[in-house]
Amino acid sequence: MHCIHSGEASRALGVVVAATDGSDILDLPAEFSDAVDVPDDVPHHVIEEITRRTPGFTGWQQGSWLYHCGDGAAFLGPAGYRDVEPHPDALNMLRASHRQLGWSPEETEEFLHRLDRNDEPTAYLFQCLHCGTYLASWDIS
Repeated sequence: MHCIHSGEASRALGVVVAATDGSDILDLPAEFSDAVDVPDDVPHHVIEEITRRTPGFTGWQQGSWLYHCGDGAAFLGPAGYRDVEPHPDALNMLRASHRQLGWSPEETEEFLHRLDRNDEPTAYLFQCLHCGTYLASWDIS
């Protein structure tokens, strides 16, 4: 794990390419997580730490790291309904994402009760490093 934490793995697995106009050589380090929907208050060095110096996690689709209080949250792992149920903030986050997709409350609750940490659909549970809020995203193949 030292090679990931130090950034050695990101540099070693990255690529060096010439710019399309030939004006420059670009050093593109490997990234272990995608930086998607990162809030504006998260500093660039935090994004780099998560994408290049933190082990990613596997999911059915591409896993996205969650952020809170201007920082990356701690990844606690895949979660089923019973894992998420004690954390109302995380459940509400999952419900909100379904509302944005136009799901009815009944469809959402049925889906949430089917969450399984070892199968699909699954949730990914995170916790804020600063305030302790639990966060969650969901995934399905």
